Amino acid sequence: MFFQGLLESLTTLSPTIVLGTCLAGIFLIINLRVLYNIFFHPLACYPGPIFCTSNAIPYQIALLKGTTHLYSARLHEKYGPVVRVSPNELSYITAQAWADIYGRRHPEQLQKHPDIISGPPGGVYGLANTPNDQDHSRMRRLMVPGFSEKAVRAQENVFRNHIGRLIVKIRDNEGNDTIDLTLLLHATTFDIITDSMFGESANTLETGTDWMSLTMPLARGRIRFFMKGDLWLTVGYQSTRIIPILRRLLPGMVPNTAIQFFQNTVRALDRRLTRPSCDDGRPDILQHVLPYLDNPKGLTLPELQSTLRSLMIAGSETSASILTSAHYFALSNPRVYERLLGEVRCQFASDRDITGTSVNRCKYLVAVLEETMRIWPAIAISLPRITPPKGCEIDGLWVPGGIKVGVNQWAAYSSDRNFARPDEFLPERWLEEGNEEFANDVRAAFQPFSTGPRNCLGMK
Repeated sequence: MFFQGLLESLTTLSPTIVLGTCLAGIFLIINLRVLYNIFFHPLACYPGPIFCTSNAIPYQIALLKGTTHLYSARLHEKYGPVVRVSPNELSYITAQAWADIYGRRHPEQLQKHPDIISGPPGGVYGLANTPNDQDHSRMRRLMVPGFSEKAVRAQENVFRNHIGRLIVKIRDNEGNDTIDLTLLLHATTFDIITDSMFGESANTLETGTDWMSLTMPLARGRIRFFMKGDLWLTVGYQSTRIIPILRRLLPGMVPNTAIQFFQNTVRALDRRLTRPSCDDGRPDILQHVLPYLDNPKGLTLPELQSTLRSLMIAGSETSASILTSAHYFALSNPRVYERLLGEVRCQFASDRDITGTSVNRCKYLVAVLEETMRIWPAIAISLPRITPPKGCEIDGLWVPGGIKVGVNQWAAYSSDRNFARPDEFLPERWLEEGNEEFANDVRAAFQPFSTGPRNCLGMK
């Protein structure tokens, strides 16, 4: 009777009053939420600007603009080593935070935040995105041998072959005013990873295929506007499902060359799975995995497919980005270029002397690469984790459960709290000669391959 009477009363009100009441209610709820986030939220004690602690809109805008690294760096510069960048998220830049967030072992290991775990077709996760620690350990244990120093050296001829092709391409362009080194390096690293993985190269360098422009808009989640929430889409997990839908809804969004690219990579994987080894008898990444395929302690075929598809992107794009940046910094700094050139020519009489072992003697070259990864990291943002329901201690302070946490690499590496003269390209900071000037650099805050049980497979 009460609800019936209430309904009858509402019907007598004018539409304007009903609309005004609804808007007032929404306004009240929003303001109460804002007040709660600022004053009563479990993270209210953490520093951060009121426009960030009250709502997530500023951070989401930065995310969509692709400027979260710069945004977070400015906040850390003002508020310190830990900042509340949105109501339920904390950003860190300290060495201890790396250990506390990423370095814990099971069962205390912090889980990947749902924002960076995309649901694969069929519900089967691979190594890169599985939320289960036990599954991750099982899959990683089988994949690690293919990325060991011994395994990489066994494929040295593969690297030589593709690097030789890259040099030929560069020389063919000597008469041109400019060379798109970014495209050439991305093509080379992608050819290397596919050759190392499947025993056959994608040959993107020879064909001139700009695979970056085809795949990375999808891999970087630029179609998240069509999805719910902050879902990050990756080619390996979502392409088979998303692309056909986009082709029907927006025919011009996904070009035919992109469809062909995805189909070719899937066929390459299928062909390799039918062979016990590469046709030329050399080892590859799958050699150590296939004996355990569909084994209780091994990987299922869907798990392997998801894993390899993600490695195709992660194993090539980051390497090419670092190489591109290293070339830029070396060529734009004459002092660095001249010293680097002198070291290489002093160490090697010819290109035949350059091997995976001998190149490690080039200390300045290694320092240039390290400084490149510091000043221009391939992954400039954080890799977010979520605190366990009971909460945990991070960087000396207690963080309640269900909070999104991470170390922002760009902010950490560009902070003068961690590095002297952080905005300058100074490879000397990684050498003995820099011990005095850069003695206070916090090198433990520099983790370009992440740390802990989920760090990068290829960090060695």
